[in-house]
Amino acid sequence: MMRMFILLSVLQVLSLNEAYNFSCPSQAHWNLRAKSKCTSAINYTCLYNVTFHVNIYRDRCSRPRLVAPGYKYVFQPNFNRANCRLTRYQPFVFDTNGYSDCAFQKSLCSGEGQITYDNGNKTSDRTCLCDTDKRYTSLRSTKEQCYCNPSKEDCTCFVGIKSNNTMNSSKGEVKLLFN
Repeated sequence: MMRMFILLSVLQVLSLNEAYNFSCPSQAHWNLRAKSKCTSAINYTCLYNVTFHVNIYRDRCSRPRLVAPGYKYVFQPNFNRANCRLTRYQPFVFDTNGYSDCAFQKSLCSGEGQITYDNGNKTSDRTCLCDTDKRYTSLRSTKEQCYCNPSKEDCTCFVGIKSNNTMNSSKGEVKLLFN
C-alpha cells in the first residue's frame, strides 16, 4: 500500500511538472526573480534553451553578456548568439540582464487600408503603405516617401481622400481633393 502511494505521488509530481512551462519574468518582475535566485541581481540570466530541441526557458546566475543589435542570446547549452525571430527586432545592443528576447515586436500593417511596404530586418521595424489600388491614402503621403513607420509615426489610411501632392511654395500648404 505504501509503495502504491509513493508511486502515485511521483506520477502526480511528474504530471504537474509537465503542466507548467517556465517562462522568463516580465520586465516588472525581473529584479524580484533575480534577487531571489542570485546573490547579485545583475548576474541573473533567463534565456530560451534550444539544446536538444527542448525549447524551454532556463534561468541561471552568470555574468551579463552583450551582443550586437539584431541578435539575442540563447542557451545551446552555453550562451550562443541567435537571430531575432522574423516577428521581432533589436535596434540596440542586447543585454542578458533584463532581456530574454529581442526587444520589439514588428508592426503588423493591419490597419484599415494598410499593406506592408517592407518587412524591415533584424534591427528595424516593418514599414507600411496605404493601398492606393483600393483608393486608400495617407494625409502625410508625398511623392518622395509613400510609406511610413508605425513605430515612429501615425500610419492611418483614409478612403476617398486624394492628395495631389503639390505644395504651394508661397504658403507651404498641401492641397487635398475630397471625392
